[in-house]
Amino acid sequence: MNITQSMQEAITIEKVVSFEAKDGHVIHITPEDAQDLVAIHDNMNQENQIKMRSLLEHSEEQFNKILLFCQRQLNGGK
Repeated sequence: MNITQSMQEAITIEKVVSFEAKDGHVIHITPEDAQDLVAIHDNMNQENQIKMRSLLEHSEEQFNKILLFCQRQLNGGK
């Protein structure tokens, strides 16, 4: 399952979904985090969506950086 499918599953079943990043770490995606990521992802152009998905899949560290960025964007940069 890829990162997009994992995020959609977390949203659909409203439960935490585990995703294995390319570096081998397991990322636990909550429905709330998935919604934040999808909200920003879906407002990006195709090129940036591809970059975002690649970073999310790369490692837990990159996932957390992207998640924090998305949460800040959704909360007005705070």
